[in-house]
Amino acid sequence: MRRRRRLARGLGSSAAVLLASAVQAQLEPSLFGAPAESRVSVQLLTDADPIGPDQTFHIAVRFEIARHWHMYWKNPGEGAIPPSIRVTTPPGYVTSEVLWPRPVAVTTSLGQEYSYFDEVVLFVPITTPATLGDATVTFRVDMQWSVCRRLCLLGSATREITIATSSRPGATGIADGGTNGRLAAFKKRLPKPLATLEGSQIQFDRSVLTLTGPAGNATRAAFFGIDRPGVEFGAAEVTVGDGRFRVVVPVTLAPQNTGGRPMAVGGLVTLGKEADDPSYDFVIETNTLPGLSKP
Repeated sequence: MRRRRRLARGLGSSAAVLLASAVQAQLEPSLFGAPAESRVSVQLLTDADPIGPDQTFHIAVRFEIARHWHMYWKNPGEGAIPPSIRVTTPPGYVTSEVLWPRPVAVTTSLGQEYSYFDEVVLFVPITTPATLGDATVTFRVDMQWSVCRRLCLLGSATREITIATSSRPGATGIADGGTNGRLAAFKKRLPKPLATLEGSQIQFDRSVLTLTGPAGNATRAAFFGIDRPGVEFGAAEVTVGDGRFRVVVPVTLAPQNTGGRPMAVGGLVTLGKEADDPSYDFVIETNTLPGLSKP
């Protein structure tokens, strides 16, 4: 069924409808005739209210996912589609890349998938202008996602959030509300830079990536490579022993396949198996490597 699920998303709308009709008898009736929005509820939150000048805060997008369904991490795996988030800000505000909590790795017949179950909070960092007045500001957030079980449904939503502003530097406050505990829980799941892990090393010779570091009490580790143009990862060899982890991954670089975009090697190392266990990310800008030809 997973192969059919993937195929349905890659076909045109008419072909997808025909395929869905062909397999409907093999699926639960409740999977059909219901929009993706019925499987996912979306809420906008903030970790700061009010916000002050020249400070960074987060708009948090909270997805509550129906039981037995799942959504995907930014690098979802074979054939899957991650959520997309676009924030429209007033002039002077600057958004940064979305921050993604540690996902769950699931092995399927098509390979590894990196997923979220039940609930996930994605964070959008926003830096305020150098000067602000005592007023309010409204942000619009447009979202798209796929939510999957035996098949995948595509959903979308638009929400707005209004936050108080203050002219006083350092005025950023903690937002009120009972959801702050959930935001804190998911912030703890955000990966930390691998370079900040004392005793860790990152080595890359343009063909083999080697990551090592202290594993703490963890007895298992995993590596998730980030799909980027011109970068292809081979099978990772991951070991944990004597209190340290070691990841060795073959990497193929193809500058001619980047379409002129910058090429970088990045990934995520997770320790333990629980969502709250440590995880670390890294990015290597390949234009800093000697001997690498440009496209």
